[in-house]
Amino acid sequence: MATGDGNARARLLFDLGCSFAARLQIGELVPYVIAKCREVLDAEGASLLLLDAERNELYFPFVVDEDPAVAERLRSLRFPAERGIAGATLQSGEALRVDDVANDPRFFSAADRHSGFHSRNMLCAPLKARGGSLGVLQIVNRHRGGFNDDDLEFLEALAGSVAVAVENAQLYSRLQQAAAELEQKVVDRTQELQEKNSELGVALQRLRAMQAQLVTQEKLAALGQLTAGIAHEIKNPLNFVNNFAQLSGELMQDLQATLGEQAQRLEPQARDSVDETVADLAANLERIRQHGQRADAIVRSMLQHARSGGGEPAQPTDVNALLEENAALAYHGWRGREPGLEIAIDTSYDPAAGTVFAVPQDLGRVFLNIIGNACYAVAEKHRRLGGRFTPKLSLRTIAHPRHVEIRIRDNGDGIASAAMENIFTPFFTTKPAGEGTGLGLSISHDIVVQQHRGQLKIDSIEGEYAELIIELPRKEMVDEAR
Repeated sequence: MATGDGNARARLLFDLGCSFAARLQIGELVPYVIAKCREVLDAEGASLLLLDAERNELYFPFVVDEDPAVAERLRSLRFPAERGIAGATLQSGEALRVDDVANDPRFFSAADRHSGFHSRNMLCAPLKARGGSLGVLQIVNRHRGGFNDDDLEFLEALAGSVAVAVENAQLYSRLQQAAAELEQKVVDRTQELQEKNSELGVALQRLRAMQAQLVTQEKLAALGQLTAGIAHEIKNPLNFVNNFAQLSGELMQDLQATLGEQAQRLEPQARDSVDETVADLAANLERIRQHGQRADAIVRSMLQHARSGGGEPAQPTDVNALLEENAALAYHGWRGREPGLEIAIDTSYDPAAGTVFAVPQDLGRVFLNIIGNACYAVAEKHRRLGGRFTPKLSLRTIAHPRHVEIRIRDNGDGIASAAMENIFTPFFTTKPAGEGTGLGLSISHDIVVQQHRGQLKIDSIEGEYAELIIELPRKEMVDEAR
């Protein structure tokens, strides 16, 4: 048992108080306090009991004893705060010294018997802090000599420093817990704000897409009105050109017949000059007729372009059936124009393609235009190569989770790389004069991209093939985009 004069113990109390105050973690403070109490008072066992105010129970957060079994059993022990020697100490607020615990009927109880394991000598000092009693500091001996009044006085003084340190450690623990809770709230709030920002970002993107779509639709509507107006204005003078070209051609035939009857009266040189002039006039009239017809076809296409997407309701549309129907129309149309043309058509329709939300008339127009262009390409190559070339056309549909893909491929001459960037430009055509208006693919592009929110792409190798790829979104994708 520690001995020494009052000054030595005072210095020891001061040093221990400073050491206790420096430890703010309760898990570090309590073992240190217990170890120092045993060391200073030369005790077999020491424990610090803390008060669980909510349950009004005392418990052992940490125990040190020369008998490991005692320490292990005490760590799991809890008992009412008013029972036993420790409870009496806590209730009275006074330090107690018991020289023979087992034979002292005032304090003997089941709790004391368990806590001390028939300890002979015991010192108990309450841990009193500003907020009330925090627990009890307990020192025991079972085989060594007893404690004296100096030991009790020292433990009582030491308990004051321990109480301050324990209170600080508990406050620090609560502060850490509050900081952790605050940090978690900040993390949760930050995550919530990020999710809100993400939702707002998605909403903003949708709004911008809708604004862009509205602007595009307004532009297209204005362009359609302008196109229709121009086409109507051109239509009347163009009709006069075509009609008078036809009449002039008929008059030229009459003139040729008349000159043929009078030609014998002319000098040979004059007759040759007249025949040459008449032939030039006939050729010029034929060119006027051809280009007038082409201009008329362009005007009709302009009017058709202006009327595209004219308010027909969208509806669930069977892609495979619509493609097959328009493929038959386009092919038989070309068979009528080219009686000797035989095209090998390979079809592969994915049964899972199902339906898309579309305007059947407009989407059918797209298929008709693209398949018609494919037939034209293979027909031109067939005219050039004859029996050395077998025209082929491939029609495929492929189902995807978010869209349906339609591929229309021909083995014609393909599209020159120089023409690819302008292929969807209105009035741009790779066909000879009089063969195309340059509006078919432009109209098809607008129907697929603007009206149906899909994609229209081209894959081609010049001299080998051209493949047009149409991607149409599922109905739920269209709803989501809206």
